[in-house]
Amino acid sequence: MSNLARDTQQKLADYYRCLLGDPAQLVAARQSMRLSREIVECLEDEWTAAEERLVDLRELPTTQEAFLNWYVICEKKINEDIRFFVDFMRHHASTEQVAYYICMEEMVDGSFDDLMAVAQLGMPVHCKMVAAENYWDEMGNGDFAAVHTTMFRASSQYMRDLLNNAGISVEVSPLECLMNGNILLMWAARREYNIRLIGAMGLVEGSAPVRFGATTAAMERLGLPKEVIAYHRAHISIDTRHSASWYETVLKHYAAAGENVVRELSLGVMIRYNVAVRYYHYMYKTMRSLG
Repeated sequence: MSNLARDTQQKLADYYRCLLGDPAQLVAARQSMRLSREIVECLEDEWTAAEERLVDLRELPTTQEAFLNWYVICEKKINEDIRFFVDFMRHHASTEQVAYYICMEEMVDGSFDDLMAVAQLGMPVHCKMVAAENYWDEMGNGDFAAVHTTMFRASSQYMRDLLNNAGISVEVSPLECLMNGNILLMWAARREYNIRLIGAMGLVEGSAPVRFGATTAAMERLGLPKEVIAYHRAHISIDTRHSASWYETVLKHYAAAGENVVRELSLGVMIRYNVAVRYYHYMYKTMRSLG
């Protein structure tokens, strides 16, 4: 993917950070955002076309029943495909290696509440209730200290300080890490792709408990503070519950909306799948190089 250079992905990440940032900051950025929008959409279209070329459209489901069966297989298979990473994390990763991973995960975990807020726009009430419950969980059910992004940033800041003390920089995000976060942010920013976001977020939460379990086990093995582990431990059960309700209500609803919608749902799942697998291959190689 030579056309998907790191600087292109960084431009996208900067744009999304501004677009989904504090509304007060957008006042001063209004003109630059307007000028950037057309360029960003061209970059997004090029990236979208490149990712779609990696998917065999003939193998995607076209009916509700076929999609739901296919989706369950994808959810299980992604963790089989990255078993090498999960096992390494659980049994072998050092403190610095775990820290590097958590800092790179900030591209997704650091904005998941906003992604869920956008995903529920326009949903019918029974689907929106599921998304809203998920979002309220992200908001710590009203407890400021339990807001998930706050919990995650407490963990990632501890890890960032640890890496700084070890002379390991995480200031420049690698291409694969940028893509891992940007794919979801792009689908949130471009409403015509929101249905892909809905499919992808099912896969994110459905496959996450295995990785959170391995990360929690690694952090406990390394004797890290409880407050640093708290976010990761909590999401083993939280994401299990979220993914089950997302499947039973949201995915079942949209998978019944016709072949074109099923195709878009499936592309969201499959493109996210491919981006994530590339990301975990990169993370495994890079983390081992820190060893």
